[in-house]
Amino acid sequence: MNLVNISEPDKKKSNNILCLGIDFGTTNSVCSVKIDEKIIYIEDSKKKLIPSIVLFKNQKVYIGNQIKNSSISELIFSVKRFFTENPDQIIFDQGSNKKTAIDISKEIFSYIKNLSQDYLKQNIDDCVLTVPAYFDEKARSGIMRAAFLAGLNVRRLINEPTAAAFAYGLEKKKRGLFLVYDLGGGTFDVSILELKEGIFRVLGTGGNSKLGGDDLDILFAESILKKYFSVNLNEVDNDLKLKTIKKCKSIKEKLLNKKSVSEKIKLEEDEKQINIESQLLNQSIEKLIDKTIAIVENLLNECDVSISSVDGFILVGGSTRLEIVKEKLKNKFKINIFSELDPDLVVSCGAAMHGYELLNGSKNLLLDVTPLSLGIETMGGLMEKIIPRNSPIPAIREQIFTTNENGQTSIKIKILQGEREVTSANNILDEFVLSGLEPKPAGIPRIKVRFSLDVDGILFVSAIDESSGKENNLVIKTNEQLSIQEMRELVSSSIQNAKKDIDLRLLIETKIKATKLINEINNVKPMMNKLCTTKESKEITKIIKLMKIELKSDNKDKISNLIDDLNDKTKNFAQKIIDSNFSNFVGKEIDLLDKS
Repeated sequence: MNLVNISEPDKKKSNNILCLGIDFGTTNSVCSVKIDEKIIYIEDSKKKLIPSIVLFKNQKVYIGNQIKNSSISELIFSVKRFFTENPDQIIFDQGSNKKTAIDISKEIFSYIKNLSQDYLKQNIDDCVLTVPAYFDEKARSGIMRAAFLAGLNVRRLINEPTAAAFAYGLEKKKRGLFLVYDLGGGTFDVSILELKEGIFRVLGTGGNSKLGGDDLDILFAESILKKYFSVNLNEVDNDLKLKTIKKCKSIKEKLLNKKSVSEKIKLEEDEKQINIESQLLNQSIEKLIDKTIAIVENLLNECDVSISSVDGFILVGGSTRLEIVKEKLKNKFKINIFSELDPDLVVSCGAAMHGYELLNGSKNLLLDVTPLSLGIETMGGLMEKIIPRNSPIPAIREQIFTTNENGQTSIKIKILQGEREVTSANNILDEFVLSGLEPKPAGIPRIKVRFSLDVDGILFVSAIDESSGKENNLVIKTNEQLSIQEMRELVSSSIQNAKKDIDLRLLIETKIKATKLINEINNVKPMMNKLCTTKESKEITKIIKLMKIELKSDNKDKISNLIDDLNDKTKNFAQKIIDSNFSNFVGKEIDLLDKS
């Protein structure tokens, strides 16, 4: 069943120039915004790092620093890792409460959005969202869907290493090579960025998805237990193990600025006040840091890049604050290291800076346009364009549609690409069904269809029934199916066939109008026989018969004339219906008064 277009509310954008820069991390997330040349970090319980963890408990959702004193078995964490597998798989199953990676991430994005609005005291929907450079299209589109479902307008999806380079202003250079070393809480990523005329390109990526700051903490905890308690970490029970690792993580962070710290550590009944030196930390994690350096060397070899041609390392991730990391990189590669900015915050900072330029129209920012129109099929096989060709991207547009048949409970949304007026002459990208609608008369439901297209050609389409809240959506890569030459041919074809296409559209729309009119009269035929004279009924029936005959032809003018004739002949009938309903209404009121 098709949709009918009933309005085209092209909402004007506000003058709001704010754009969130969101670094959705495996362990922690960070959100910032550029205001008056300053980067403002959104705080969660007075902390800039928002743990990427979710807790469902007592039919409530707790996120980030809201979560206090919960067992680790209750928590959902490291959800970002599932996007490289299958973001639609169920990762949380609690009876009727089943959640995918997208569902969980949506909760985190919603929390970040609400935090931002509370912190800034104003509504803010636009954001630049960062993703690892190695994320494939499936993972990227999954992240986009999660953010979109949280009510965020993702203005651009950029690679995390590119965002870090933006934070240092490196895009202002003409050209260069940069190596981004990202040692986060749960993963290690390394990327080589090539800069040409202010545009970054990722030459290659490497890393280890199971190597990060958490592993450093475990190694450090093992060293402390062996040295001071003569116990292996794996010999203690799970809860004590986790508490010990957490304690050692705290010690590690204190050693960032000190040579030694004195701490009290309790292992079951054995409690000791011990003096821990940074040397012990360095010795315990040295092999792991060497492993990251080997990964860097492998990537340089794979990309055939000489270290002498690299302009510098950009350090990202909280673990790069460790002095041993900087020392080993300097000693091994002997090149410049960018580490002045907080490595935990640098990615979000770059995203916020990029978002600011994007919304404020920086002359240095290259804006793309969509090469072909995008839309959906409506009644009669017509294409309704939602994002027209040559619209600047990223672009977000929405339109309201309705049903064309009584009692529809489902609607097929067919997504089209092209410039022609009818579906058959355009490229069909994909389709999905919005089901579970409340059965209502044709023309009553309001179905909001929303298109969000990013600069990478990823199109997010959602359809929602405004009365019931039923929603469905999908993500499409719009520029995969057609070459540039094929796109040009489609545009050329639309120009050559413009008159024929418009005539065909007008014919189809006229036939739809005639069919709708016939159906409306058939629905009230018993009333027509009751309220109209025999002559009036015969005249109306005659026109309908002629109209049905002409609907089999392609004579638009004849059908239009019959529509006018039918409208004219049914004027008296329509007035009689109005009068009859009014009389019935008045009569009921009198009856009620008499009974009182």
